[in-house]
Amino acid sequence: MSAWALSLGSWLVLTAAAMPALQKSRIVALSTTIHENTQIVDSYLAENGLPSPSFDISTPPDLSLPSDIAKAKEAILEAIDELQTLMLGPMGKIFHEYAHTPTNLTSMHAIAKFKMANSFPPNETTTVAKLAKSAGMNEGDCKRVVRHVLSHHLFLEPSPGAIRHSAMTQAIAVVSLLREWMEDTSENMWSSAPRIVSAMEKWLGLDEPTQSAYNLAHRAASPGMQTSWILDNYSWDKYRSVVDVGGSHGVVAAELGQKHPSLKCTVQDLPEVISAVKTDVPNVEFQTYDFFTPQPVKDADLYLFRMIFHNWGDKYCIDILRNLIPALKPKSQIMINDHVIPEPKILSAYKDKNVKTFNLIIEACFNAKETDINDWTQLLKEADERFAIAEVKRPEGNQLQVIDVEWKG
Repeated sequence: MSAWALSLGSWLVLTAAAMPALQKSRIVALSTTIHENTQIVDSYLAENGLPSPSFDISTPPDLSLPSDIAKAKEAILEAIDELQTLMLGPMGKIFHEYAHTPTNLTSMHAIAKFKMANSFPPNETTTVAKLAKSAGMNEGDCKRVVRHVLSHHLFLEPSPGAIRHSAMTQAIAVVSLLREWMEDTSENMWSSAPRIVSAMEKWLGLDEPTQSAYNLAHRAASPGMQTSWILDNYSWDKYRSVVDVGGSHGVVAAELGQKHPSLKCTVQDLPEVISAVKTDVPNVEFQTYDFFTPQPVKDADLYLFRMIFHNWGDKYCIDILRNLIPALKPKSQIMINDHVIPEPKILSAYKDKNVKTFNLIIEACFNAKETDINDWTQLLKEADERFAIAEVKRPEGNQLQVIDVEWKG
């Protein structure tokens, strides 16, 4: 062996010895995260006699987990998402999104629209021909939808040609609000989404609700949302009167009224909403009201705006707040229970992705936007400098924040 080869070999040995151990690659680190956190979730389920996730109809539609186990679940989903993106690669990821997103939504829309999940009983099997007849579909269309959703575990095929429910179609069949939400989202939000960019181009910076992608699509003018946190974590007994502005059918007020019999609750909404209300809680009353007109209930202790402002552009939010002012007494409280974009690194990447997705949804449907706390501060100041934020709370596991505002007038 030549002297040159020997010296090269010595250099390689010395260099290798001096190098630190190779760091674990990102994809291996992600797979480890998935493995470790899956063990945490699996152990919790086993120790508490809960079923392991499966596609069988015995799987519950939703499973409430304690915060530490929920965080492990989030870590799994977050790592899976990143690992899939890395494994697909730049071009693969783009092709994947463009091919799968619209086709997935098409199939889900069909399942909801034609009530396919309600077309045969939970424990029975059916065929494509029978399913098409029950759902009122063309058999060829039904076959294409079924073939597609089978690959996503919506419906199962225990034997060739036999179709039965999966946990997901069972949930759609049993939870009627889920199916209605799917259909409404498909026909309103989804049809609007492709036109967001066109709306951006056509109406630069305007915040009229009629200048949204929804209205461009339809040529028309105009579910982490639990109520339990605000119901259970406030000293409601210190209040004598609460007004739920835009409170729909009064779900929050009804629970408040039952838990606090001395609290007078007024629920306000448009006539067509109020006319459909059915409740017999004695200390809850309903009132027709348009929040773009002066507030008729004066001197209430607290005015609640739950999921109201995110549907409107800034100038409309300011108008809503200014119409409240004549009714306020010194130190009146305003509770805003709504979406607030958190500061960077506050949420996990998984939750942060959901927030950003919702931001595009409300732009598509309402030409509105999610706001961070600085935006909220500026919005309240523009409405009137006497609106002062007292506290901001982000309940654990809830997508909505609570902004406590005090009237300094």
